Amino acid sequence: MERKIVVVAPTFNEEENIGGFITAVLEQHKKLPGYDLCVLISDSHSPDRTGEIVQKIAAGNKKVIYLDVQKRGLGLGLSRGLDYAVDKLGADLLVTMEADLSNDPKQLPEFIRKLETADLVIGSRYSSGGKITNWSWWRKALSLGANLALRLIAWAPNIHEFTNLYRAFKKEVWRDLRRKVSVHVDWLFVPAFLFEALETNLRVAEQPIVYFDRFGGRSKMHTLSYAKNLLHYALRYRIKKSASFFKFLVVGTMGFIINTVILVLGVQAGLSPSASGPLGAELAILSNFLWNNLWTFSDRKLTSWNQIPVKFIQFNVLSFGSVVIQYIFLKAGEIIFGMTRFKMTVVDLPVIRLITWYFIFYCAGVGVGLIWNFVMYSKVIWKKSKSLTR
Repeated sequence: MERKIVVVAPTFNEEENIGGFITAVLEQHKKLPGYDLCVLISDSHSPDRTGEIVQKIAAGNKKVIYLDVQKRGLGLGLSRGLDYAVDKLGADLLVTMEADLSNDPKQLPEFIRKLETADLVIGSRYSSGGKITNWSWWRKALSLGANLALRLIAWAPNIHEFTNLYRAFKKEVWRDLRRKVSVHVDWLFVPAFLFEALETNLRVAEQPIVYFDRFGGRSKMHTLSYAKNLLHYALRYRIKKSASFFKFLVVGTMGFIINTVILVLGVQAGLSPSASGPLGAELAILSNFLWNNLWTFSDRKLTSWNQIPVKFIQFNVLSFGSVVIQYIFLKAGEIIFGMTRFKMTVVDLPVIRLITWYFIFYCAGVGVGLIWNFVMYSKVIWKKSKSLTR
């Protein structure tokens, strides 16, 4: 049974390009054996002849579908088009493209092949093998700078392209993401789609593309306004998504205080730093598990009494990595300085007399252990479930 591919192209006043675009896309069918290829033009009620041309083509070719969205907005056009493709046409695979021929339809088979091992394929102008033709230097610089900023904000070093519309993905991806991204009715839909995809642990791959400047008509994007809104969106998104890390720091500070008190009391009682440090760390682990579950990761909170003991054991095992890190730092200090000098005060002032060599090594170990713990807690203990339905 053939799998259905629906190419969704949002349009507004594309009468000069739309006929050539549809022809170029449908020509790829012969390179895609085993697939049924259709083109859906999701038009924002263009006042030019775009709708007339598409409807005339569709009247003689059932592989072409015209959808009049009535209202303007690239994001709105994409949302309505993708909904129609999945819910009405039964699409298995979805492709989004610009209808101005800036996205080369000849590369469509390469996108589909990559979906065999990925959930989402991003057309990239900035990965190895990709390039842009016929753009001014300042436009290239602005686009490259924006994508670099988005990579850093999203902390996705393996993704080079956030703002290009040429993408292919499985229908399950759209079903999982549409509620989150359909709120963006304009160009913000495009980067928001990828930001949300990266949060759901989808398998994302890049396909290098050659990007051409539009062949006819006029761009509807207001570049500077879009760049400003894009940066604003990305920063708000990162602050919201980073809330759990800030909560984690607060909980970690509580654990640090517990750990430190036990460390100092243990040393004053005659224990070695490498013995009292891990003891305090274990008590801090107990506190961290409780507060991280109730507050830091409350959106993924463990509620089942059958689940909590198992997760707590798992939590202890993973947290033991930070205990080991702390032990290694303190033991290394004991070996380097010798026990007597290791306990000596480094700064002998009334308020900060606790600044000893062992305390410095202890803080270094805690810092490295903090990074270890956050990664383990967020990726394993309170891992977000992968929502993609297969």
